Amino acid sequence: MNTCLNCNATFAGRADKKYCSLACKNDFNYKNRRVTRNETAYIDRILHRNREILSTLMGASKKESFDRLVIARTGFRFDFFTGIYMNKEGKMYRLVYNYAWMEFSDQKILVVRK
Repeated sequence: MNTCLNCNATFAGRADKKYCSLACKNDFNYKNRRVTRNETAYIDRILHRNREILSTLMGASKKESFDRLVIARTGFRFDFFTGIYMNKEGKMYRLVYNYAWMEFSDQKILVVRK
């Protein structure tokens, strides 16, 4: 006898069967996806907001330098980014979709549109 992962009911069937019915299987998977979707939606909102901030600050230019304080006052979250890029000189850029930024020690930030 097997035990359903969703409702804990016992049922007969193949040894590798995990759910007593298709409804239980769908309910179990829906609950797990909902948790993941809620967590990723929060992070996605922050990433999209960061991209919008950089897009607004950059305007039509491809490369621009800003004071860190100017970017921070817009609500930009420096700890959220989509990737890291190391250039040939070994300098690290943080990416937010099609924008990249590099921090300098003098509180300046170089923003580049890819």
